[in-house]
Amino acid sequence: MAGETQNISEMAEKISADLFKWFKWELVGATNENFPCMKSDQHKTKAGKHPTDVVFSYKDPYLNRTIFLNTDLKSYVKGSITSTSMRNALVSLANSIDCADGSKEWKERYSYQSGSSEVRGMLFVYNHDGEFDQSFYDVFYQSHNAETDKTKRGINLDNIPLKQGQKIHIIEPRTINYLQSIISDLSQLSHNREFPLGKKYQFFYPDLSLHKVSGAPEEHPATIELLTGPFLIIKHQDVKHCNEETLQWEKTYDHGYIIYYNGVGENELEFVYILDTLSKYQLLDGNEKIRIRIINPNIYKDVRGIFMRAKETYCKEWGFDSHKRTIINAIDFHQVEFTKPRFSSVEIGWER
Repeated sequence: MAGETQNISEMAEKISADLFKWFKWELVGATNENFPCMKSDQHKTKAGKHPTDVVFSYKDPYLNRTIFLNTDLKSYVKGSITSTSMRNALVSLANSIDCADGSKEWKERYSYQSGSSEVRGMLFVYNHDGEFDQSFYDVFYQSHNAETDKTKRGINLDNIPLKQGQKIHIIEPRTINYLQSIISDLSQLSHNREFPLGKKYQFFYPDLSLHKVSGAPEEHPATIELLTGPFLIIKHQDVKHCNEETLQWEKTYDHGYIIYYNGVGENELEFVYILDTLSKYQLLDGNEKIRIRIINPNIYKDVRGIFMRAKETYCKEWGFDSHKRTIINAIDFHQVEFTKPRFSSVEIGWER
């Protein structure tokens, strides 16, 4: 039984490592290590140590600093994702990053490169039986069961011991499935020769009024804010593949942008907002292939009709001429299958 439990715990480690490398994050230092707690009386840690499952890092192109995500990996069955288990995990994580930020041992192990940096916490909650269908954040709210007349406590975030300026990010089951669906779709597009092989793509970051983009665009990672936002934009160059018969490289798809949207798509204003954003970023000039791909477990049944109406509404509002309408109408729209990755604890054991 201990072996199976260990295999289950390693599921979250495996899927997180596989997932984030696509988004250009780095796994740094050793995994499953403890480091000394500097505030044992305050944090009430066991044996005076904090656990660190894994640490991910990336360079934030807006902040121009390295973000270190001290990560707590959780692999739960449906019934174990409760307000109590999540509260305990968040409290433990808040205490961990409180100590990690000033710990010499933690810095020597994970944050050994020079330059500006920031330590944050990340709770990665993987549902390994694939049965958790409710909104994860329901566990944060107090609920009342009329049949039993019992009240379930939620999670009071004011009681999570985060210090000012510290942050904890949560990657929950639905977001994991959304990100996995993006990877699966990109793999399929690449197989169809409609997306570049390897890492010949980049995540799009426009210059903002208060934040300018730093670093080489092709090295930009997808930040945690981008991955958990309503949509993300991927830029790619011309897709080229080698013809096995002639041994010549041939272009199979034009350069452009893929916009992954994680909404339901039941309101045309959702798509009007996306179109307006693309226009503001000057991406609707007709020189780039634009693809909007929607990923959601509850996509509206007539989402394509909603999208078509949104394009018409957008063109009318701005009084576009025929040329601009042609550009808008050329946008490719596609529904992407929402996947639920599952791992077998037995298979994980064989890999070990």
